[in-house]
Amino acid sequence: MELIQTELQFEEIDTLINTADYLIIGNKKAEIKIVNDKDSLNFPNFKVVDKKNNILIIAKNLDETKFKVYEKLNPKYNFDKYQSEIYNGKLAEPDFNSYPEAKRYITRIKEECKNGINFAGKYTLVIWGCGSSCQSGVIVDRINGKIYGDYLSALGSEFRKDSRMIILNSGLIDEETELINFHNMAELSVKLWNGSEFIKAE
Repeated sequence: MELIQTELQFEEIDTLINTADYLIIGNKKAEIKIVNDKDSLNFPNFKVVDKKNNILIIAKNLDETKFKVYEKLNPKYNFDKYQSEIYNGKLAEPDFNSYPEAKRYITRIKEECKNGINFAGKYTLVIWGCGSSCQSGVIVDRINGKIYGDYLSALGSEFRKDSRMIILNSGLIDEETELINFHNMAELSVKLWNGSEFIKAE
């Protein structure tokens, strides 16, 4: 009996939207649109069923008990697109005078720098915990030793030795499905290192 009920429930649910940015599932009879909030008046017969920033999800004939919204990491954001040539020369020791605040973590930074370059071709990204669901860190230029303090995340990060791209709060991405819940306390962010700070990837 339970198996039959599960199969019936499965049959009632369908993929309503599947784009590069979103996956929305719900009951088959529902009609869903993703619109900017300034355009919502163009759809008077639709009800707002979810909202995030200036994005509205509007629907007709929706069973909200069978409704899920997921975001996707846009495929245009990939590490290979932002490759960095890896420096193979002598590695400079961290220059703590270039960023005095880093002296509080001198042991951690020195130990991680022993492992060599791990980010953007010529940097060592050093990360440590700063409380519950918080990671802070610094970026050390291994050519001149200069230290930059522009790293902060709540749920980890993903980065590569040969790329200047970083995914902040990468822990939000489900490892099996690679989907991201529409609502989270933290925000997934894709950024690029420009040599002195992280900037938002466009």
